[in-house]
Amino acid sequence: MKTATVLVLVALIAIVTGTSCALSHPGCKKKPGACPKLPLDAVGTCVEQCTGDGSCPGKMKCCSNGCGHVCKPPVFTKAVDPLEDGFHTHQDGW
Repeated sequence: MKTATVLVLVALIAIVTGTSCALSHPGCKKKPGACPKLPLDAVGTCVEQCTGDGSCPGKMKCCSNGCGHVCKPPVFTKAVDPLEDGFHTHQDGW
């Protein structure tokens, strides 16, 4: 019985801890857009300048710089239109 009680308490603490960030910490707010892609060999300053999108000013997002996190402008990708991208369908079925 004690083991079950302890497990329930641990589970509740884990749930509350995981959701408290989203409920109370402004740095947890996700903003639209994505972080710019990093080059494979990117190594930035190992300093945490932000804790989440909500800790960055304006529309900026909290992004990895290869070691730490910094505020950067978001990147928005355009959806690909198959007809503009060379994927034309042929009327004769091929």
